[in-house]
Amino acid sequence: MAADSPINPSRRHILKYLTFCLCAGQAGCGYSLRAPYNTNVKTVCVPVFRSLSFRRDIQYQLTDLVIKEIEKRTPYKVVGNREEADTILEGTVNYADKNIIVENPNNLPRQLTGTIQCTVNWIHNPPLDFEVNREPTLIADTVYFAPELGETTTSAFYRSCQNLATQIVDMMEEPWSAGEGKD
Repeated sequence: MAADSPINPSRRHILKYLTFCLCAGQAGCGYSLRAPYNTNVKTVCVPVFRSLSFRRDIQYQLTDLVIKEIEKRTPYKVVGNREEADTILEGTVNYADKNIIVENPNNLPRQLTGTIQCTVNWIHNPPLDFEVNREPTLIADTVYFAPELGETTTSAFYRSCQNLATQIVDMMEEPWSAGEGKD
């Protein structure tokens, strides 16, 4: 059995496969090694969130956690002055409440939920045309807690604020500004 080529057929298939994989890897499938944050933005101002809820100091806690999350996970620097910022992240706590899910035989709460709902809007400074009339994004989080196990309402709302801060910073990736070409 004489072979016309110095490479046998099984190796030829392997070489074709490797060449295909190399070309497909170079073509770009939407994946990137860089962070998905807008590189034109350097600074963010995060004013204290407004609160329409009667839950005490929840807006301060949420604002503080959002600032810490931005500093920890993004390339953005948080500044305290609106005039120095490239963008402004504004938010409002619309609802913060707890509800009983399960009662024990003595009508005391056994398991409860803590729910926070807020709206956030991230705009350039000054706002771009599409940002002027854009509706804020609504986000919410609910956590379960059990007072019988030593969990408190304060700790439950803190966990909920942590989850909301994570969601808000997740939304600061480039798709938030995907509406630039629309309208």
